[in-house]
Amino acid sequence: MAKSPAPAMPTSRQINEALETVRKFHPDARIASVGPEGVKFTYGDQRVAQGKDALDDRRQPLSWT
Repeated sequence: MAKSPAPAMPTSRQINEALETVRKFHPDARIASVGPEGVKFTYGDQRVAQGKDALDDRRQPLSWT
């Protein structure tokens, strides 16, 4: 039996087009990850983690400890 092809990574053009499109709807969008499943985004009003150590600067990752 033939193997199914491995999922392909998005090209840089596809990544840039996706970012431009998402930023039309949410200007604070940032790329969170890129993989075979596609491009994932975070937005300015989302934090990496919630809790008592939450920072005012939401772009900064928070410690899990």
